[in-house]
Amino acid sequence: MTELELDHIFICVEPNAPEAIALSNFGLQEGRNRIHRGQGTANRCFFFHNAYIELLWSCNSTEIKSSLVQPLHLWERCHWRNTSACPFGISFRSTNNSLDNLPFSTWKYYPPYLPEGAFLPISTNSQFTDEPIIFLSPVSQSPASVSPERRPPLEHSVKLKKITKIDVSLAKQKSFSAEIDILQSLGLANFRRGQSYHLQVEFDQGVNGKTYNFEPNLPLSFRW
Repeated sequence: MTELELDHIFICVEPNAPEAIALSNFGLQEGRNRIHRGQGTANRCFFFHNAYIELLWSCNSTEIKSSLVQPLHLWERCHWRNTSACPFGISFRSTNNSLDNLPFSTWKYYPPYLPEGAFLPISTNSQFTDEPIIFLSPVSQSPASVSPERRPPLEHSVKLKKITKIDVSLAKQKSFSAEIDILQSLGLANFRRGQSYHLQVEFDQGVNGKTYNFEPNLPLSFRW
């Protein structure tokens, strides 16, 4: 079975991600941003040594509702406060650059902003809008391993190095999908039912015993 590790997490936010101010005020240095041409989304990102957090929003309603993009339910996710869809996505990368023998079933999504023929494997739980999108980033690598001239900023005034755990609270009454159960069994993420959607990110094994909650601006908290 192909071994996976966390690549990044996205959180759907308001247009232009005003929520990024809260992360900057907390002490994070913002990295790159991008418009996903043809997908109808844009982002702002905050990088750490092994993974990153992406703030994602809808910037083109025609593109995001197209037949190509609609199976991801990104429009519903980007408007989650009104639709009750899950605002999270979790991306993994293979530790050996192989997409063979993945631990869960996937389908191929061909993003318009990637080179022709390039695709992202999307977990088949994507049909459930009350669960996060689970997908693979085939050619990604840890931010710290990127060449110095291309490396995003990794040092922050609050000393956070590596994401070591993610705990996801889902406003879901039914049983979790098989894909979510597999992620839990592999120790890649923890999930529980809650009254609302929330993502807790642990850094550096939480050795300092500190926490910070970004609610109500973001359904996000840190433990480090």
